[in-house]
Amino acid sequence: MRRIAALLIVFTLALPAGGCQFFKNIETFVQLGTASITNPVTPKRLDQMQQATIVVFTGLNAWRDSCEQGLIPKSCYDQIESVQVYTRQIKPFLEQLRKFVRNNDQVNATVVWNQVIDIIGIVKGRAAENGVTIGGPT
Repeated sequence: MRRIAALLIVFTLALPAGGCQFFKNIETFVQLGTASITNPVTPKRLDQMQQATIVVFTGLNAWRDSCEQGLIPKSCYDQIESVQVYTRQIKPFLEQLRKFVRNNDQVNATVVWNQVIDIIGIVKGRAAENGVTIGGPT
């Protein structure tokens, strides 16, 4: 049920903003920040991370769709491919993170959490280099 609600929010944000510009709204959608001993990874924060990645991937899919439809220059294929190198790493990290949170292994959960945040930062940077603005967790 939460996934359906999250998808409705994503599409609500995406439609009026137009194309990839809705990434600017990710930052207001959820503030994740880094994890630490004083800021542990809880099931609630894990859920926020998962919701944020849904938004990021939805936006990246919109970027790809715009590329495939010829709405943006053909160089977008190479640009998207350079970002996918990083986005492919997120799913296995989230699987590890779920396991660590379930077992209350805060040390490993913190390490993986911060790696995912770093990857999202790289994705944002690569997209920005190519003219696509992505907001969200840093």
